[in-house]
Amino acid sequence: MTTQMGSGPAGIALAPAISEADTRIERRVRELATCESASIWGAQDELSRAIAKAGMHFEGRAYPVCLRPLAIDVDLANHLSAIAEGMINLLDVAAELYCCNEEVQDLFPAYNHLKHWTTCLPKYRPLVRICRLDGIFGSDGYYKILETNTEGPGGVIQNGLAAKVWSGIANPLLQGLALDVSRQPFVKDPNCFIRELASAYRAATGCELRTAAVVNFRGRYTNEVDWIVRGLRNAGIKADLLDITAMKRTSRGLIGPDGEVIDLVYNKLDVVEIIKYDEPKEYLDACAAQEVVSVNPWISQWVLSDKAILAVLSDDRFRSNFNAEQVELIARHIPWTRFVKSGVTTNLEGSRIDLVGYIRKNKANLVLKPSNATRGEHVLIGRFTSPEMWERHIDLAVRNPSVVQEYVRPRQVTALHPASHSIKKMGYGIDCYVFGGRFAGFQSRASFHAVMNVGRGGILMPVAIDGTDA
Repeated sequence: MTTQMGSGPAGIALAPAISEADTRIERRVRELATCESASIWGAQDELSRAIAKAGMHFEGRAYPVCLRPLAIDVDLANHLSAIAEGMINLLDVAAELYCCNEEVQDLFPAYNHLKHWTTCLPKYRPLVRICRLDGIFGSDGYYKILETNTEGPGGVIQNGLAAKVWSGIANPLLQGLALDVSRQPFVKDPNCFIRELASAYRAATGCELRTAAVVNFRGRYTNEVDWIVRGLRNAGIKADLLDITAMKRTSRGLIGPDGEVIDLVYNKLDVVEIIKYDEPKEYLDACAAQEVVSVNPWISQWVLSDKAILAVLSDDRFRSNFNAEQVELIARHIPWTRFVKSGVTTNLEGSRIDLVGYIRKNKANLVLKPSNATRGEHVLIGRFTSPEMWERHIDLAVRNPSVVQEYVRPRQVTALHPASHSIKKMGYGIDCYVFGGRFAGFQSRASFHAVMNVGRGGILMPVAIDGTDA
């Protein structure tokens, strides 16, 4: 059950349990793992087969959906939705701040030479049409957003479908419980994501979407592309998967290999990799000139998806740019984050500190992250790192764009890990999808590894809402 603390999206903390239903599920998993493990593994295998039959996968591998859900109550679901939607408004402010404030631009040195592409903001709002906010619950009970994923997040279609498949499996863990996944828009409507792409085009042009391309580069990041292309086609939109190099900028607009003008592009690519090559420049010029509607715009692909964006939000140097409600949301839901460089800043308590010295002395409470890496690459958690390695990585972080963040210890859950066929305690988080500024759905990831990521052996738990006290 949740405990109210104030009002509005920032005003909620949690008691030790997310919901009474989840406490019962936790107890049931432990009981069945001891005395009736065959029943839950039989149901897990049935779920895995159903997921595979439905065509869901993670880059050709099994889509790791767990039989055990994360159950949250209605009140918490509503508050997480409001926090996520409030975060999208914060990102609009941060984007405009980046365009005019040199101190903010200094936190993103890797993109200084890309300003002619990033600072041409479209007129519509929100700028971020599609994102997944990744978070966990802190020791203070508040939900903490650790990453913004405003480039091309995974799971925008498959996670809604996976929850629907999960709800149709006879599940021995749910005895006596009334849990509902269909309150989430992308579960209730599998076309929710596709409709947002059409809506984004309408917001930008006032016209109906006719043609679209899902764009990648050199074949990387193909996960879920087949679902997106098929969804667009089923909606009557001409759509293809195209490499950046297959499109040409012309006086008529951006055209595909067949010579037809492309109305909208959805980017599924490595946004850091493409800036190393010349081939994407023509495509990026077309996006910046708004000759094609790019979802998301490139300030979202680079700046707003960079982990340093949390340093913009949490640094009190920039507080005056946000209204009172936004300042409260930041204080409660954005962990202390700083771009790593020599100099003076403020710590969690607001005291002035030498940042590099502070990182050296507070290893157990900090995390070092490359500011623009993906899938948890090269994340270093101080308390699990040797002093020698921590010291080496401080020096690397000063020389390469990196952030330091307060360590938020994930809560644990007992869950089934299909790949290893084991039932163990894992750290977990809960992520919020937002389409067009509105909450779209949840996912929960759990992992043995300190860094939770499906690409590193993590699992997905469906998030179900307990309606017994609604």
